Amino acid sequence: MEERKIKIGNRITSYFIQYKKIKNCYLKVEQGQIVVHAPQMMNIDQIEALIIQNQDKLLKRMDQYFCKADYVDQGYVYLFNQKYRILLKDVGIKKCAIHGLDLYVYHRDIEKTVTLFLKEQLMDYLVRKIQAYLLNDFPLNKVDITLRKMKSRWGACFYKKNKICFNSVLVHVDKKLIDYVIVHELCHFIEPNHSKEFYLEIEKRMPDYKQREKRLAEVGI
Repeated sequence: MEERKIKIGNRITSYFIQYKKIKNCYLKVEQGQIVVHAPQMMNIDQIEALIIQNQDKLLKRMDQYFCKADYVDQGYVYLFNQKYRILLKDVGIKKCAIHGLDLYVYHRDIEKTVTLFLKEQLMDYLVRKIQAYLLNDFPLNKVDITLRKMKSRWGACFYKKNKICFNSVLVHVDKKLIDYVIVHELCHFIEPNHSKEFYLEIEKRMPDYKQREKRLAEVGI
C-alpha cells in the first residue's frame, strides 16, 4: 500500500491507497486509519477530493475506533470488552492467568503468548454458545469453527462445508456483539445470501440485532 498525508477537518492524517482492478473507489477506516481501494487509473487529486467529500463520516469512524491492545509490560489488552493490565512474570512458559483486572504473562514474548491465550478464550466461548444455539434454535447438529484475523469481516459462513470462520478480533468486544455475529453466520445455513428473508431470520432470534450491528460497526476491526 502507498501511504500519503491529507488534511481533513483540523488535522493532518495518513491514508493508505491500494490500487485494484475495480471500477469504483471505496473508502474504509481500518484500525483507525483511512484505507482507499482505488481503480488503477484514478489519480491522487480525485482520491483526495473523495476523501474530503466524505471527511465527516471518516473522522467519526476514526474517532470511534479504539486500540484493543498494547502488548508490552504494563500495557493492556481488552478481553470481551474488559480492559486488563498486562504484567510480565517471565518464567519461560507461554501461559497467561487473570488475577482481578491484571493479566499475568509468563513468557517474554508477550504478544504471541497473549494472542494464544485470547484465541483459547474466544474459541471456548464460541463453542459453548454455538452448541446452545444449535440445540435450541437451528436445524444443525454440528458446525466446524475456525479463527482467523480478517481485515474487513467479522465472520464468514461456508454453508456447503458446514463451517464458520470467525475473526479472532472478536475476542476484544462485548459478548453481546459476538452473539450477533454467531447468529448472523448461523442464519446463513437457512438463507445463504443477505436477502430480506435472511435478516428476518436474524430478527426472529435477536430482535435488537440492528443496534448490535451498528455498535459492532462503530467498534471497528
